Amino acid sequence: MFQLKTNIYLLLWFCFIATFAFLIPYYSNDYRYQLIEGTEELVTSFYDICVSQYRHYFTWGGRTPPHFLAQCLLWGGKIVSSLATALCYVLLIYFIYSMGTGKKLSPFKMPFVPVVFISIGLWVCMRSYGEVVFMLVTSCNYLFTSTFIMLYLLPYRFALNEERTEHGILFALMMFVLGIIAGWCNENTGFAICAVTGLLCLYKLHKRELTLWQATGLIGMGIGFLVLALSPGNAARYDSMAQNNFDYFPHLLNTIQIFFVSIIENLPVILCYVYFLVLFKRNNLKEKCQTELYASYYSFALGFVSLAIMIFSPNFPGRSAAPFTMFVLASDIALYAALKKHNINPLKSAYKMTIYALFFVFFAVTSTNAFGALFQARADQVELEKSIADQIAQGKKDLEVPIMHVQSGRYIFIGAMKVSKENFANKIAARYYHVNSFTKACDLTQSFIHFDLKYVVRYGEPVCRTH
Repeated sequence: MFQLKTNIYLLLWFCFIATFAFLIPYYSNDYRYQLIEGTEELVTSFYDICVSQYRHYFTWGGRTPPHFLAQCLLWGGKIVSSLATALCYVLLIYFIYSMGTGKKLSPFKMPFVPVVFISIGLWVCMRSYGEVVFMLVTSCNYLFTSTFIMLYLLPYRFALNEERTEHGILFALMMFVLGIIAGWCNENTGFAICAVTGLLCLYKLHKRELTLWQATGLIGMGIGFLVLALSPGNAARYDSMAQNNFDYFPHLLNTIQIFFVSIIENLPVILCYVYFLVLFKRNNLKEKCQTELYASYYSFALGFVSLAIMIFSPNFPGRSAAPFTMFVLASDIALYAALKKHNINPLKSAYKMTIYALFFVFFAVTSTNAFGALFQARADQVELEKSIADQIAQGKKDLEVPIMHVQSGRYIFIGAMKVSKENFANKIAARYYHVNSFTKACDLTQSFIHFDLKYVVRYGEPVCRTH
C-alpha cells in the first residue's frame, strides 16, 4: 500500500537537507578537493580526478572511494551535490529500515512510525550532525559511505531470513567487486564489516549454509580494507603526526573518553534497544522471531565494533561515531518489527504522541537556530571573499581574513581559518587562492563544552576579541 503520509514526511526531509547542503559555504577540505592533489590547479575533468586520487593514495590517505566521490560532486557544483546529499539521506533512512526488518519493500511503502523513529534517532543522537550531513567532503566520508555499506550488507541481512540463499556466479562477482569498495571506504566501518560479517560467515560455514556470494563478498571486503589500511598515504600522514610529538598512550586515554561520550550521546537509541529486548524476551519471542533477534545482534555488533575500534586510532573525531548511530537504529527496527508482527505495541498512543510533540519542539528550536547560524555563515563568507579579493587586487600575498560571527555547533559546522599560518585550513586556502599565507586577528575563544554538545549556538557577535 502506498504510504502517502510517509512519503510527504520523507519529501520534507529531502527538501530540508537539500536546502541546507546547498546554502552552507565551502570550508577547508571542500576547497582542497576542488584542486588536483599536489597542485594549485582546479579540477576540470574526470581525468584530473583520477590523477588526483592516485596521488592522494600515495601522499595523504587511502580513502579513495569517498574522496573520488567528493571530487566528482564538487566538480558537479552545489546543485548536484546538495540534491545528491538529500537523496542519500532519504536512502539511508530506507536502508536502515530494510536492514532492520529484512523486508524487500518499496521505499514508497514504508510505514510511518519506523520512519519517524529513524529520523528522530538520527537528528537527536548522531554526533556532529551538521558536519556529517551538510559538509560535502565529510558527508562523502561518512554519510555516503555508510549508506552504501548498509546497501551492500542487505543481502547478508536477507540471508538471515533463509537457511541458504543461492545466487549465480555474476552475483558472486558483483559482491566481490562491491565488497572491495565497501571495505575501502572508511577505516572503522571497513574493519567492522570485515570482522562482524566474517563471524557471520564462519557461523554459516559451521552450519553448512555458506554460499559462494557470501564468501566472495567477504573476501572482497577484506581486500578493500587492506588496500585502505596499508595505503602509503596513511603511513605518510601518521609519520607527520609522529614528527609533531604525537604520543600514543596519553592519546589512548583521550580516545577512551571520546568513546564513552559517544555512548552517552547515543543513549536514547541504546536504551530503546534494551527496552525492545526486554519486551522481546518477556513475551517469549526468541523461538518465534530468531531471525529478527539475530539481525538485531548483527546490526548492533556492526555499530559497536565500528565505534570501539576508533579507541586505537591516532585520530578519533566525533563524526566517526555516525555509523554507530545508524546501525544501532537498524537493530532497534529489527526488534520493533518482531514486536509489531505479534501485535505487541511498545508504546501507547498517548506516549507516542508525546514523543512526537517533544521532538517537534526540539527540532523546531534546533533547526531554526541552525538556519539562523547558516545565514550568518553565508554573510561571513561574502565578507571573507570580498576581503580576499580586495587584498589580492592590492598585490598582497600574505592575507588577513575577517573575524567570523558564528561558531560550530551540533547542527552546523564552521571550518574557519585560524591565526596560525600553518593551520590545515589556512594552508588549503593559500593553495586555492594562490597566495603565500592566511592569518586572522584572533582565534575562537575556547569553551569547555565541545561544539558537538552545543545544540543551539550564538551568532551575530564576533567569535573572538582582539583586546
